[in-house]
Amino acid sequence: MNPELLAALVAIAAEPLGLGGAELRRRLREAGVKVPSQALQDLASAGLVHAQREVWFLTPAGHQALRDVEAALAGAHDPSPTSPGMEECPSVPWLTQVQTHWVEAVSLNYAVEPERLARLLPASLEPEVFHGTAWVQVLMSSLRDMRPQGISPLLGVCFYQVSYRAAVRYRNAKGDWRRGGYFVRSETNDPVMRRVGNALKEFKFHEFGEAHMVMAREGDLLTAAVDPEPEFHGGKLVGVFDTRPSVHPPPGSVWKGLEDLHEPLVECYDALGVADGYVYVLTIDREPWNARFVTPVQLYCEYFAEGPLAPGARLDSVLHLTECAYRWRPLRREQHAR
Repeated sequence: MNPELLAALVAIAAEPLGLGGAELRRRLREAGVKVPSQALQDLASAGLVHAQREVWFLTPAGHQALRDVEAALAGAHDPSPTSPGMEECPSVPWLTQVQTHWVEAVSLNYAVEPERLARLLPASLEPEVFHGTAWVQVLMSSLRDMRPQGISPLLGVCFYQVSYRAAVRYRNAKGDWRRGGYFVRSETNDPVMRRVGNALKEFKFHEFGEAHMVMAREGDLLTAAVDPEPEFHGGKLVGVFDTRPSVHPPPGSVWKGLEDLHEPLVECYDALGVADGYVYVLTIDREPWNARFVTPVQLYCEYFAEGPLAPGARLDSVLHLTECAYRWRPLRREQHAR
């Protein structure tokens, strides 16, 4: 639909009780429609509008045409569009479509050897490589009022979570590439949230561990600590960060600035899992991170110092963000290439 016809549809739709011809033509001229009468005639011929005593209304087909345009616009700007053949499969829709806030979070960005990371991934996933290396982010966050959408924040749960998110991609059955994050490790300090997460299809692709956690602030200094339960060994983390923000990466970083790493590491909305010939896609719709580089004063991360990605893992940079709302979409899945 050309812009002039769309402008006429929108102008009429904005007046549910109808819009007089003279006023409609005036509005269309102000909107840049060169020949309003021709635009209205074209819409009427297509069955999208009709007039009664010089008052214009949308027809049911006109309302549908607007909905189709809205869907096309939403799809064009969707960071995680649905592929042909992809299906929704949430395990408990009312429970798994949740919303929450990241009160505060840090992202520890590690460059790792692609070959070592590939050993931790399901066969259908492969590491994304930027600047010659694969990437794993340690995302530690303080979550506030997690709850099913539409439920009062008073009934939400507040807790800490740490996730080790690898930047990966896969090729679907149609041969198209899709990128996302694969969690090679996760812990939470809330035993109830851990049991719920491990019981859901959305998280059956890796086991949530349990750990003692804290995020504490003193002025500009933020301390974050994770001490896993013995059965989830290998995830000790202690960091002190100077959170005075910078738009410039630290010395030695491969990134030129925030914009350079934005798409590879920040604009990642899909969490991926693999089972039974399908790739499962859990998408998070969230506000912009508005993250800034910060400086680690002290940092020890056992997973990269002594775990499966050592030696060769290197801390590249640390991002810090506050107050970011997000919600889950229903779980989707599609077949991967064989």
